Amino acid sequence: MKQIRLHPAHFIKYIKYALLLCVIPIIRAVLAFDILAAWLAFTQDLLILLSCGGILAAFWQSSAAFLEEQAIWVRWGVLFRRLSSYPVKQVSAVEIYRPLQLRLVGASRLTVYFKAGSGLRRLGLTLPRREAAQMAEQLIPTPRTPEGFEPIGTERLVFVLLSANTIATAFVVVLAVRRTIQLFGTGLRDLAVGGLLRLEHLLAAFLPAGLSLLFALLLVFLGISLLDSLLRTFRFTACRADGVLLCRGGLINRTERRILVNAVSTCTVKISPAARLLRYYPIYLSAGCFRGEDLPVLVSGRREREALRRLVPEFFPPSGPLCNPRRKSLPQYLWKPGGALLLLLAMWAVSMRELPEVSLFLGVGIALMVGCLLCQIEAIFTEGFCRNGNRSLTLSYSRRFTRYLVTVCTDDVSYSITRLPTAAAAGRCDLRVHTPSHHTYHLRGVEFFRAQKLGFNL
Repeated sequence: MKQIRLHPAHFIKYIKYALLLCVIPIIRAVLAFDILAAWLAFTQDLLILLSCGGILAAFWQSSAAFLEEQAIWVRWGVLFRRLSSYPVKQVSAVEIYRPLQLRLVGASRLTVYFKAGSGLRRLGLTLPRREAAQMAEQLIPTPRTPEGFEPIGTERLVFVLLSANTIATAFVVVLAVRRTIQLFGTGLRDLAVGGLLRLEHLLAAFLPAGLSLLFALLLVFLGISLLDSLLRTFRFTACRADGVLLCRGGLINRTERRILVNAVSTCTVKISPAARLLRYYPIYLSAGCFRGEDLPVLVSGRREREALRRLVPEFFPPSGPLCNPRRKSLPQYLWKPGGALLLLLAMWAVSMRELPEVSLFLGVGIALMVGCLLCQIEAIFTEGFCRNGNRSLTLSYSRRFTRYLVTVCTDDVSYSITRLPTAAAAGRCDLRVHTPSHHTYHLRGVEFFRAQKLGFNL
């Protein structure tokens, strides 16, 4: 049994606030080109830095990981020692994540995900790069086969576009900018606002003045999102053999995932507006407590059916009707987007007479609500479930502008039913499917007698 020392970077989280107190004054002085102030700040913070180094050394010396044939053992703590055991047979997926800051110090973030029912979710360890690769190889050996899916050319562009998440990127960018301004002052804010205003002036030559700033922000977030997706999917490959699905890629932050096929619990096809336009659909997998929602394992089109069957044979198209639209309640699907659309239309009618400069923004909101309403109208005819020929369960549901088609490949799920009086009188119910990856799928307007056949004993 070989002992593996955890990398000192694993314990940075315990001293990160002390490091910020030391580093921020130095960075401020360097940005202001005040070398004397930077040197003074460094000498004043030297004692704190030495203390942090001593804490890291104590943690590093007392903590270690051991890999046996049956279990992973991890020793924690300095004053109070703790030895934890994690069974190897419960492992469902392994991820090696190497962001830039860890690559600079020769470390990797190893995350081990476990199957449902084990009482465990995941184990995260920061190890030296070679030791992390060896432990991942021992837990889930790499398939020795040619790559099964590697997007090139047009497929590469489609993969980047469908892997981008503009909304999540916008939230992260706004949060990061706020934190940066709080730490380093308003100089960076003025620089960013100046660049945004230049882009806004450029767009003002083609767009109305009220919409130029909105589209400038949208272009900035879209550009950052596409750049992030391009970096994450750089040289992305996926292959499958010997019961293992291997996915790897990334330029600055490198990611490698090994997923046990027999632990795959759901396969999700995300039918977003971009996917409808491109006619390519990203497929995401979850295995036990692993949820790979940030990066698809495959982007499938009509010509990629063979690659889809080779990589993800667990995905099974619906083999029967998903729902009965005649039994659906139209207000249940349409009241939210329909109410918002009526409100925006009323506000737009008033603004056309009182505040014409606001009507353009309201017009954008109306267009978005129309798209959402169309998606909900589609859900009336598609949202539901069916049991397939291979005993898998297909779920279809719509949220906002996106439709999701989920194949549940495991019997380790639970169900819950909600019935309002009006729905009960019409023989309908809301069905919730709870999967091992701690994800709940909510299906609206399901026929009650069909939901009973899933395993309820009422």
